[in-house]
Amino acid sequence: MPQDDLVESRELREVLRCERGKETRTYNLRSVPGGAELWRVTEIHGEPVSTVKECVLRTPEETAEFLEEVRRTLRAGGWEEI
Repeated sequence: MPQDDLVESRELREVLRCERGKETRTYNLRSVPGGAELWRVTEIHGEPVSTVKECVLRTPEETAEFLEEVRRTLRAGGWEEI
């Protein structure tokens, strides 16, 4: 799936949005057989949108733990949740 199609996909469910300066990151889950993919979408004013598949998560517990770790890491890096 091309990046532009992924960003516009109805399959993605946003689970976290944060910003630092002119950069915004959203973390999105997409259901796949056997779990969910976690996608990071990065937007920087004036630049093309960047998408990266972070990982495939297999269980709700794994998903919750991973997202909490992402949240802690972002806060430590100066990101603000919006």
